[in-house]
Amino acid sequence: MFQNLDEMMQGSLAPYKKMIEVQAEMLERLSQQQIECTQACMQATVQQAMELQKVTNPQELVQLQLEYSKKLEEMVSHASEQNMKSLQQAQQAIQQLAMQAMTPPGK
Repeated sequence: MFQNLDEMMQGSLAPYKKMIEVQAEMLERLSQQQIECTQACMQATVQQAMELQKVTNPQELVQLQLEYSKKLEEMVSHASEQNMKSLQQAQQAIQQLAMQAMTPPGK
């Protein structure tokens, strides 16, 4: 009796466990993407600081700053796109799990 109850509980909890796994994987991907973006932005900032030391006139300064801003914008935009892909993949996986969990066996 207890074994049957345990099996039934394990079976009914399986979709929830899988959902938690999907969410954990998504958060890991999001965290890694954010770390990579932050590292790239920091490298660009260090490079910008080094380039600024070579500036000899205001036009160069403005040009360097525009290039730096554009580079950061591209990095953040790319990170955002990657984050959205990760979220969408997780959402699709969870929707599929929910549909499977709600569909009676044999249908």
